[in-house]
Amino acid sequence: MGSDVSLQTSERTGIMTGTRVATRAGWCPIESVCAGTEVLTFDASFQEVRDVQRAPLWADEAPCPQHLWPLEVPAGVLGNRDALLLMPEQPIMIEIDAAEELFGDPFALIPVRALDGICGISRTAPELRAMVTSIRFDAEQIVFANSGAMFLCASAMDLLDVAMSDDAPDQEYTVLPMGAAQQLAALLGTAIQPEMPLNWPEPEKLAAHS
Repeated sequence: MGSDVSLQTSERTGIMTGTRVATRAGWCPIESVCAGTEVLTFDASFQEVRDVQRAPLWADEAPCPQHLWPLEVPAGVLGNRDALLLMPEQPIMIEIDAAEELFGDPFALIPVRALDGICGISRTAPELRAMVTSIRFDAEQIVFANSGAMFLCASAMDLLDVAMSDDAPDQEYTVLPMGAAQQLAALLGTAIQPEMPLNWPEPEKLAAHS
């Protein structure tokens, strides 16, 4: 069941309003996703969302502090159709040959802030009352967004539940520490050129290849 809560200063993850994710019903704005929605995942086809949390990025009357500002990705840099706003600590998946050479897998999860300064990616002041949504599944999942990003979404079980439960799901994914993430981001910046934004296929076609 979803709820509206205040975004904690240390919680700089989540998906910005307006981002569309792949669901059984097609590409849906994150603000329309609720518990029970089936969302396409990178490794496990369609999975049911168990919990949704929405919160204002910044609710104080004072200006939003810069360390909480999202990063703007210009159109085409990550294959995204339009300019994309990403929360600074949100883990996203990138694909780069150097990751396979270094870690044995061409796919790597990095915090978005590691991309700051790469190919025009930079922090931008959020709009007033900007909202952030976090979706959770039975286990950690990576979800597709037609903005051109793949987001890591957490398990619905909190850390205390995981510690006390014999049936807790394994933590499948590892986010690279900041140093390694920045190293890969720098290599990504030299490896890619901004390209024409992609027209992402419908979720059912993506699911057939995931």
